[in-house]
Amino acid sequence: MGEFAGKTVLVTGAAQGIGQAIAEAFRAEGATVLGLDRQAGATEITFDLSEVSGIHALIDGLETCPDVLVNAAGICHTRRMLDIDLPSFEQTFRINVTAAFALMQATAARLIREGRTGCVINIASNSGFVPKLEQADYGASKAALVSLTRSAALSLGPSGIRVNAIAPGIIDTPLTQSIAVQRGEVRGVAPEETLRPVIANLPLGRMGQPEEIAQMAVFLASARAAYITGQTILVDGGQWMR
Repeated sequence: MGEFAGKTVLVTGAAQGIGQAIAEAFRAEGATVLGLDRQAGATEITFDLSEVSGIHALIDGLETCPDVLVNAAGICHTRRMLDIDLPSFEQTFRINVTAAFALMQATAARLIREGRTGCVINIASNSGFVPKLEQADYGASKAALVSLTRSAALSLGPSGIRVNAIAPGIIDTPLTQSIAVQRGEVRGVAPEETLRPVIANLPLGRMGQPEEIAQMAVFLASARAAYITGQTILVDGGQWMR
């Protein structure tokens, strides 16, 4: 049957990368997974998270409120700080922070109305803990998501809703490859040249795989993590030891 048989899990950004791996991992554990992505037909729910005003109606319109919410959707523009325009800065925060907040708020409100407990997992980044030369808005958005995770855990804990975050490092995903291309263009080097020295300095000496983040998500949603809330778990091969 699987550990999550009878449970509903909503995963945003489920069409590829970390979100897709998380959706597959929960399915393997017996959950009913509602994948959400803006790519039409790629997941169970097609929704553009930049339309944040529609998020509460989206959650309230679901047949079953998710027992587990995984905010895995995110965007990252790569350019130097002086080249960041305000519309794209605001877009980064709208997707990475505002949409995640609205999903947490709407899901928690419905769970509380229905007298149920639940779990939220936010996919942050180790970029939220360090200064970013070419991704100032992305790093700031992930730092904000870490802070929101703590505040939500404090607010929702009395209602039996746990909230944690995972902070991945360099994971082998389409987003990572896209960032390498953008960073290569900024620096005037080949994309692989932006990744090679970083990977070489990792204690584990390799990029992570989406499935490794997915297994941490499954753990944090499980009964084995029943006393864990308000935490951000670094899963980054030791890149930023804290």
